[in-house]
Amino acid sequence: MKNLLILALLSIVIHAAFGEVLDEKLPYKGLKPKSCLEIKYINPEINTNGIYIIYDSKNAAYHAYCDFKSDAPFVWTLIESFDRNIGVYGSKLPNAWRFQRSYTVNAPYNENNPAHWSAFRMSLANMRTINSINTTTHWRATCNFNEYAQNLTKDIERNDYMRNNICDLNIVYLYSFGCHQFDYVIVRGNACVRCYFPFWASTSYHPTFLASHTTKYCGRYKFPGAVPSHQESDFGHYNGYSTKHTCSSYGSSTANWWLGGLYEPQTHTML
Repeated sequence: MKNLLILALLSIVIHAAFGEVLDEKLPYKGLKPKSCLEIKYINPEINTNGIYIIYDSKNAAYHAYCDFKSDAPFVWTLIESFDRNIGVYGSKLPNAWRFQRSYTVNAPYNENNPAHWSAFRMSLANMRTINSINTTTHWRATCNFNEYAQNLTKDIERNDYMRNNICDLNIVYLYSFGCHQFDYVIVRGNACVRCYFPFWASTSYHPTFLASHTTKYCGRYKFPGAVPSHQESDFGHYNGYSTKHTCSSYGSSTANWWLGGLYEPQTHTML
């Protein structure tokens, strides 16, 4: 009996990491969730990360990767993931241009395979649908989430992580430089809470956090080890990068971008 239980648990882990849809037989009570957080409101018992079915603005079903566990009570929907090889500025890899654009540009890739961690991007329409839901309040950027998804690590990477609310900075509509207050940023283990930082994006420039330039703008916070003369683009763009940052340590290192919000059953409901 114990062996059968172990096999069942292993099956769930493998399916979640490598792309089998976990909720094809789950009841949505006749509702059509537009995000992973809405799935949680419909089925509060769900706590397994993996690929689920959600719905676009026209109620057409599509697959999305959901993270229910790493930042609980936050629930996150993956909107993009790419490795350094394809994300580095000027990359000649096929379709690299899709990962050099802001989220104001429609550049979907591997849309039906959100667990393709090295090169996945959701369509602009679906990003905006998720962004428009009243329960979507935050976004975040993580590094190498695929390792956590495949149970290679016990936790997500905490030394390089960024989270903000969409009221202070809405990345889905951002296409310019500006100073913004961030809820939480940690770069190479150096953290700052509710700090003012510069943030870059344009129609030909992926959203990025430049730790090397924070001393020049906004709150003028200095990240130890950052040198203004050497551009350090973190979490994307990579027109210069640090191999000490886990999103850009290796060519296969990944940056992962998400939309989500807090699961608050006492104040929100889908039913």
